[in-house]
Amino acid sequence: MLKDLKRRSIVSFISISISIFLLIFAKQTIAQYFVGLTFAALSAIAAWEYAQFAKAKGGKPKSPALIVLSALVTISFFVSLQRSDLGWIPPTMFLLAILVLFALHFREKTGAIIDLAVSTFGLLYIALPLGMMLGIFYLPMKDDGRMWVAFLLAVTKVTDMGAYFGGSLWGRRKLAPHISPAKTIEGAVFGLICAISVSFLFYVLGENFFSLHFHLRPVEFICLGIVLGCVGQFGDLSESLLKRDANKKDSNILPGLGGVLDAVDSLLFNAPIIYFYLIVARAAAL
Repeated sequence: MLKDLKRRSIVSFISISISIFLLIFAKQTIAQYFVGLTFAALSAIAAWEYAQFAKAKGGKPKSPALIVLSALVTISFFVSLQRSDLGWIPPTMFLLAILVLFALHFREKTGAIIDLAVSTFGLLYIALPLGMMLGIFYLPMKDDGRMWVAFLLAVTKVTDMGAYFGGSLWGRRKLAPHISPAKTIEGAVFGLICAISVSFLFYVLGENFFSLHFHLRPVEFICLGIVLGCVGQFGDLSESLLKRDANKKDSNILPGLGGVLDAVDSLLFNAPIIYFYLIVARAAAL
């Protein structure tokens, strides 16, 4: 456990350092493009990892096309927010991606249904949520999108760490033994408590230090903390389900990390929640 903890700590430090750099400079003109390309690269790598899951089950997805299309769908959110009249770009890019996937199967008589379903789900599961994270960065609103990304990352990752440590220290009853034997109910509860606590911390910071850039009402920090704490763990279990079905321990062999999918699995479920919440909240405020 100590060896695993050391690896996790090193990778977490590197990841946090990169995240802080992106959060600080995300609004700078040159840095914006770096942020967009970073998310596009994450989407491409995650799509490749997902394709390996499918291949392990006998699927034959068009991996190069899925990788490229995932990156394009993700970065389309960044492009759409450069001007107020470009909101049509993400749905159009997603539609074009589906058309391309269909066209690539026109010369095949068998396997198209399964492979198209696998590829389309990959776009929905990976590319769209990562694109929505880019959207959160740059949505035109009163609050600073960087603070909302920081909130999303902090609540989600602290939930993961809380569930890990809570399960290691007090875990007795298995949460989902067939797909993730190490996860426990006690760990999940402690992770949820951590999520609400971090959400409360952001509420306090918003009230006292960042009121011009970030603001949460009491009902918001409670509800978002609970929802993100629960849904994030659901996302973690969902990726474990895919790995278990593909008979893989990690989505990749990156030291101390596993893979990009392992790192973002919870965020893939939580990012759309914050994205749509901000769109609804912004529309209500207008």
